[in-house]
This record gives sequence, structure tokens and C-alpha cells, in this order.
Amino acid sequence: MAENGLKSISELSGKKFFIPSYQRGYKWRKKDVEYLIKDIAEISKEDKSDYCLQPIVVAPKSQELPTNDTNEYILVDGQQRLTTIWLIVHWTIKHKECDVSEYDFDIEYVTRDKSNEFLKCIKDNVAIEDDGTCDTHYFRQALEAIDDLKDSLTIFFDNLRKNVKIIWYEIDPEDGPAHFERLNNAKISLTNAELVKAFLMTNSSTNQRPRMACEWDEIEYKLQNNNFFSFITTKGSIYGKEYNRIELLLDLFIGTTKNDKEKDEHHTFNQIAKKIKEEGKSVENVWQDILNIYNRLLCWYNDNFLYNMIGFLVEKNGDDELAKIWEESKGKNILEFKERVRTRVVEKTPTDNDIRNLVYKDGRTRNILLLFNILSLLSVDDKKDYKYFFNDKFHFNLFKEEDWDIEHVHATKSELLRSKVEWVNWLKDLDENLVKDNIRDLDKQKNYLDWIKEAKKIESEDDYKSIKEDTNKPFQSLSKPLFEDMFYDINSSIEGEDGRTDLNQNSIGNLVLLCANINRAGEYKVAPFSTKRRIIMERVKKGQFVPIGTQNVFMKVYTQNPGHFFKWEKEKAYDGNEKSDKDSYIDAIVETINRIR
Repeated sequence: MAENGLKSISELSGKKFFIPSYQRGYKWRKKDVEYLIKDIAEISKEDKSDYCLQPIVVAPKSQELPTNDTNEYILVDGQQRLTTIWLIVHWTIKHKECDVSEYDFDIEYVTRDKSNEFLKCIKDNVAIEDDGTCDTHYFRQALEAIDDLKDSLTIFFDNLRKNVKIIWYEIDPEDGPAHFERLNNAKISLTNAELVKAFLMTNSSTNQRPRMACEWDEIEYKLQNNNFFSFITTKGSIYGKEYNRIELLLDLFIGTTKNDKEKDEHHTFNQIAKKIKEEGKSVENVWQDILNIYNRLLCWYNDNFLYNMIGFLVEKNGDDELAKIWEESKGKNILEFKERVRTRVVEKTPTDNDIRNLVYKDGRTRNILLLFNILSLLSVDDKKDYKYFFNDKFHFNLFKEEDWDIEHVHATKSELLRSKVEWVNWLKDLDENLVKDNIRDLDKQKNYLDWIKEAKKIESEDDYKSIKEDTNKPFQSLSKPLFEDMFYDINSSIEGEDGRTDLNQNSIGNLVLLCANINRAGEYKVAPFSTKRRIIMERVKKGQFVPIGTQNVFMKVYTQNPGHFFKWEKEKAYDGNEKSDKDSYIDAIVETINRIR
């Protein structure tokens, strides 16, 4: 190693750092930039010790940078922090917050012309055009974070002068790209993706390198599309981090398993290096194979049938499922592959009779409800080359943004609401005609109707404030015991008894998929069917995601000639319908899933 030690940031003045093609682009999020600014700004005045940033690893020159200028360096590692400090400096120069002339260093990307144009606009204080590339997206986020914390910049730069040092590593000139591998041995953690990119760029020809770098960046950028990425990964996937998504392609190329990663966290990199170093496969061929994997996944995404069915299989079986599907796709034309995917869905799907007997605690119930919601978008046409086709994509991206519960259509038990505001909202949602039709005691009926009428008058924020402060005269007399008696009387009269011993209660015919933030809310859990229906429909009207099957249940789409929408019939109805709501819903689940068999 040519030189190492501690340097102040001002000692970088006059130096120019080139970020080589084998490095990933700028990826710091807004919160990362905020953390750096706050961390340095909050250094105590009494603290006399040095605050050390993570290492900056540089090489004086390389094949990509033929220069004899002693102030020009290849930045082997540390570009995220150094670029962020550069952005803070030039934001401060533009807005004249304080004197930062001592931090006159520069940064340039070797193969990212658009990124360089963006940085030049910042430096020259001219209008910036965002071309939508990955780097510029994060540059903009960084500038927003700096602007948000502008009041902290004076103390930030004071501490930068007094306390902050960087750990400077200067390596031999020819050692730049290869040093990436040794950084990991020095406990400076690098991902498989970073190591593979450095290795491929290092071992490729000068002509290949810029094209490969551009293709790599383009794939990384497109993998940020959650609509695409969510159908091939599970929620909480190890590939979910923005900077690590391309590793999924690398693992598919090698066939890396979870067990492989547990034994060797850099198994994928080591195997790719082995293919090139020991097995003699060219860098061009390796990279082309990885490109082919990406293009094949993109084709699957653009085919609604493969998108929906592969998305279901991955959600059901986990991230390893994609590798199994990938292996089965080899050597098959598109129709053969679609048929194999369909078979994978069908082969472990319960029989019709098993579906009819599924209950709340059965581990298969959630998957069947998910499959039902997905297949609700499926059509079958024997005249087509492949008769199974989807009119739309299931929103796996939205599905994976939330937690999902198996929820009872008719509540399993009635949990009492806690506050007067909740009591009022519950009363507001009641249909007066339901109370008239179901409460036989006329005195009770009149009393309940009076409370409902008063509740329906509550509309404005001031009205609700008076309820909270207990200054609303009609509701001052509504005590907990009084509401509790009314709540149980109305609930049991309209919906039936609690259902703790009701076998129909936990039948799949009384279950839907519902996002947890609705299901676990106090108002929803205790609400009668009509209130639940109102809450679901309001969410739909706002454009929020509710699976189509869940929507249809609360619209009673599956019930023949629904005569009312105030309750969910678990027993045979007596209003001219041949089946209860529950039984009609079960029939719909079975019939929908049979479309794919």
C-alpha cells in the first residue's frame, strides 16, 4: 500500500476523484444523507477526539484513467460518502450559507455521462434537467435532504474542520478493481453484486467495459420498478434492498441456494469468478447469460398469465420457488412453459371437497383465498392458442406493502368499543329500518332509534370535539353500561349470536383476505356487516387496494338475487334465495379455482 493514514476533508482540496465503471452508482437515500449531516452536526463541543468517516480507497491511475497528474485518483471505495459531502459543499456554495472554499475537490464518473452533466449543473449553478437515471434520482433526494437540514450546515462545517477525518488508503496503481475483493477480507462489507460487477469490468476488454457498465446500470434501474420486482420476490426478501436486486439474477445464473449463502455469503461471486478463471468461460458469455435471465423475467412480467401464476407460486412457496421455476423453463417453448406453470399451481391445490371444508386455522386457507382473488381475473377461451388468459395483473406490489389477515365476514366475537366517539360512529352506521325490523320490544326500539338519530346529527369536527370533551348534551347521559346493553342487543338481533360455538363461523365461506390496518382497527372488528361493507367501499372509492374477491363478498356479487346488504347469511336464507350468502360464496371459490384445473 503506497500511503495510508488520517486526512481532514480540507486536505482533499485540489484533488479530482474518478468513479470507475466497475462501481455501482450513487445510491444514498434521503435518510442516509440526513443521518450523515445530523451525526456530524451533533458532535459535542467538548469532544476533542477525531470523528472518522469510513475508509476512502484510491488508486493514482489505471487503464481507465491514463494520467500522470498526482492529484487525480481512481476512487476504488468510499464514493457514497465522498459524493454526499461534495453535494453538501456545492449546495452550500449555491445558497451562500457559509464559507466552504477549503473543500475544493471534484468528482467525475468514468462511464456515466448523464450523471456528470447533472453534477456539472449543480457546480455551475444552472438549471438541472433530470433524465430519470438511477444516479440523478438519488442526487435529487440528497439535495432535498440537504435543503431540509440547511439550518444545521454551519455547525456541520465547523465540526467538519475541527473533528472529522477520513481514513485514507492509497493502493498500487494497477490494483484498483482487484482491490474490491480484498476490501471484503478487510471487513469492509461488499455485496455479491458489487464484487461481481468489479470482477466482470476488470476482466473485460476496454471496448466491452462501457457497454457492460451501461447495461448493468439500466438493469439496476429497471429492477427498482416494484410492479416488476414484486411478482418474483416475497415480502421481506433478501433481494428487496434497492442496491441488491440485481443479485437475484446472479443467483439464478449460478443456481445459488439459501444453504449456499449460509455456508458462504459470497458463494455467487466465487462461483462466477471460478467460471471465468478456472473453467475458461468468457466474460462476454457470462454477462450475456445474465442479460438473458433478465430479459426472460421481463417477458414473464409482460405476460399476464405467467405474471399472475408465478407471482402466486412465489408468494406461496418463498423466494426459492423462482429458482425451481427458472430451471423448469429451460428447453421449453412458451406454451410448454405456461402449461408447466399451470400444473405447478394445480398439483398442490386442494380438491373441491377439501376447499369446501377449509376453516380459519387451516394453513391452506390463506393460500386458497389468495389464489381465488388472483383467479377472479382469469378467463378461459378454448379458441386461443393457450386458453387460459388474464385480463389484468394482480397487484402484488400493493399486496406486499401491507400485512394481510384472514378476516371473518361476520365477526367471530363482539368486542366492545372503547370511547364515545367510537360508540357514536357505530350508531351512525346503523340502518334505522334494521332496528325497527329486528328489535321486538317497542320501548327498546324507540330508545335505540332516538340514539341513532342523535348520532346521525354528528358531522363536523366541533361536533366530535364536544363528544370527546363530554359537553354534547344528548350524549352526556350515554354511559358505558347503557351502550353495552344496546350494543349487544342490536348486534345479536341483526347478526345473530356471538358465534363462539357456531361451526359456520370459521368456515371459508365466512372468511376473506383483508389488510391488517383495517381488520385490526377497533371500529371494524366489532362492526356489523353493513358497517364493514361501508368501510371497504370507502377504501375502494379512494383508489386504495382491496382484493377483487374481498370486494365482491361485501357487494354480495356471489349471492343470487341479494335482497339486502345489512347482514351476511351463514344459514339458508328465507328471502327467495336457494342458498345462504356463505354457501354461494363457497361455490364461487370452488368454481373460480376450477377455471385453472
